[in-house]
Amino acid sequence: MFKIKWSEFSNEWRECFKVAWESFQEGSRPVGAIVIDDKGNLVSTGKSATFGQLSDTVISNNELAHAEVNALLKLDNRVHKNVNSYVLYSTLEPCPLCFSAFYMSGIRNLKYAAKDKYGGSTNLKGTTPYLSKKPIVIEGPVTYLEQLSILLNVYFDLSIGYEKANAVHELMSEDYPLIMKIAKEWVELDKLNHSLNLKIEDVYEWLITDLQIVRSI
Repeated sequence: MFKIKWSEFSNEWRECFKVAWESFQEGSRPVGAIVIDDKGNLVSTGKSATFGQLSDTVISNNELAHAEVNALLKLDNRVHKNVNSYVLYSTLEPCPLCFSAFYMSGIRNLKYAAKDKYGGSTNLKGTTPYLSKKPIVIEGPVTYLEQLSILLNVYFDLSIGYEKANAVHELMSEDYPLIMKIAKEWVELDKLNHSLNLKIEDVYEWLITDLQIVRSI
């Protein structure tokens, strides 16, 4: 079966998932976001910090402390005077809050790894005169990285018994049934309970191996 090695993904995507993994390691939702400028430089990172006080975040312990928001709030417009050509990367399709923040930031390029049929709101583009005004370019999802993103999020929800996520998982099951199965198995095995000793590329390799096994059954 065709397989993409971790080293074959772009530096931007590897960095974005590294941030998401750091959020998981610190006890919060594993969503990561980064901003790349027009010269290809990493200028901002953001973690999802709704579940606690995380390092290197603008806001934490707040329902608005999403990864994309934290990344965008770090952009000082006295320094970043023209961000139109910048790119916002996110490991998960932005929700209404994050898509709106992205749109209003002036950045016109969005890339996300996994779709979110429940909360993902890139379909807001073009729904109002204002949201039709800017030439926004959206790319996603990304093969294999979408599987990793969903795995991390479902694992996190199940491991903390977050019942509010049940409706989200139901819709995710429609697009990612194998990942839902693997995530449940991993939680039963406490597979990520030593996360501080793991790198995100380790998790990715485990996932690819399990996907191959499940698909061969």
